[in-house]
Order: sequence, then C-alpha cells, then structure tokens
Amino acid sequence: MEKKRFELLKQMADGIAAQFGDRCEVVIHDVNTMNHSIVYIVNGHVSGRKVGDGGSRVVIEQAIQADAQPRDELCYMTRTPDGKILKSSSIYIRNGKGAVTAVFSINYDVTNLMMLQREIGE
Repeated sequence: MEKKRFELLKQMADGIAAQFGDRCEVVIHDVNTMNHSIVYIVNGHVSGRKVGDGGSRVVIEQAIQADAQPRDELCYMTRTPDGKILKSSSIYIRNGKGAVTAVFSINYDVTNLMMLQREIGE
C-alpha cells in the first residue's frame, strides 16, 4: 500500500473512532499480507485484535475469491469470539490501477443497544 494512501487512511480511522467513541473500532488491512493483514487499528479492544493479526472473514473471503472488483460490504452484523455484536462495514481501497490494496473496516459494538431494544420489547 502506498505511504500517502496509508497516512490518509490512518487519519480517517482516527477521525471516525474519535467521532463515535470507544465502542467504534476502525481497522486498516493490507491485502498483500493476509496472515498479518492488520496494519493499523483504533480501539482494538472492541474485537480484541491488534496490529499484526490476520484478516477478518470479509478480508479472507476477498483473498480467496480474488475478485478484481469486489463490492463494499456495508452495515452487516458480526459477532466477536467473546460474544459482542458488531455492526460492521468493509470498504475496499484501490490503487491507481483499480486493484484492491487495502480494506478499511468499521466495527461498532451494538451489544448494549441490542440488549436495550430487547428489554424495551419485553
């Protein structure tokens, strides 16, 4: 991934995490290093991941399918190993030639909101 693009993505990740608080994890994956794809992460406590960890389901599926023009995956639900419910979006970042070089992921912990919704419904 190009250094300028990486710096811009880091700036965006920091801004999004600051805007939405400590329940919002933002991750930058370098698709060229699948086994250790996380190159930047803000609020990693949300999923328990850190720089150097491997890719998420979305990142791994992209690598397996090798789709040259994948579509961004927006507003899908996932669950962490410790049971947190996340509302997630994964955006494919392309280089000047259109090839995917990174995945910019936003994961928002909605566990408490889901519990509150269930409680209100009862």
